[in-house]
Parts: sequence; structure tokens; C-alpha cells
Amino acid sequence: MLSLKKLTSLLLSIALLAGAVSCKKDKDDPTPGGNGNGVEGSWKLSAITVDPAQDGISDYLAYLEALTGTKCLSQTTFVFKGDGTVSGNVPAGCTVDESPVIEGDGGWKVVGNKIQMTDGTEVDEYDLEVKGNEMKWSDTVTEDGATYKMTLVFKKA
Repeated sequence: MLSLKKLTSLLLSIALLAGAVSCKKDKDDPTPGGNGNGVEGSWKLSAITVDPAQDGISDYLAYLEALTGTKCLSQTTFVFKGDGTVSGNVPAGCTVDESPVIEGDGGWKVVGNKIQMTDGTEVDEYDLEVKGNEMKWSDTVTEDGATYKMTLVFKKA
């Protein structure tokens, strides 16, 4: 199985994104714009894949939701706004309290074929692919001489 450090890094990226959504207040009138990269809009996480599978697990989203007994990750709506901010809706019962999950300035931007998620000075970067109603963020991880491709898959909400 991928090391705890590698899996934690991926899950922290998801938590940063979910934290940005749960901590920011939705604006009634989102900033118009965007740069035509297809990211702008509302998305829901539909899979977290690892290829090749590890210990029989190829979709960590399904694994995590089975483990926790909730659909919180897949039911959270992420709204990528044209001004580079992220907001959205976390389902009722999916947050423990009102304290922020992340602190600092969070946002997103596309640079070439990569998406960069920022939280203050922290930057996580993924290969980006947007086709129709599906968006994929991928990263390659090498551990113990084996290479794995981790992919976050989003569907238009």
C-alpha cells in the first residue's frame, strides 16, 4: 500500500479543498469570467483512483466512504470561480464544528496543463485533464521502486 506520507499528502489536498469550501461563505453573485480551461463551475468528487491497485484497492474514495460509512466527500460540491477562489457546499452532518479546516488564502489556477491549489504559501500541483463533464487531477508517486498514478476524478455537479 502507498506509504502513509503519500496517501496523507493526497488526502490533505482533498481536505484543503474541502476546508476551503466549508470555511468560505458562498457569494450570491459569483464573479464572472474564467479563462476557458473548463475548470470553472461546480464539481463533485467521484473517484480517487490508484493505478496499479494496492492491496486490491483501486478507488480510495469508495474505500474511505465504506470505512467511514458516509458519503461526505462525494456529496460535497466544489465551486471553482473565475476569480480563482473556491467555495461550495458541504452536506449537513459532515463537519464537526465551525472551526476552519485551513487557514490563510486559498485558491486555484491553471498553469499550462496543471492545476495549482494554494493555501497561503502551500501549493499542490496536479496534471489536469478536463473533458466534457469530467475533470481529472493526476500525480505520479514512486515508492519502494514501484510507480503509481493517483487520480482525483470530478464530475460536473
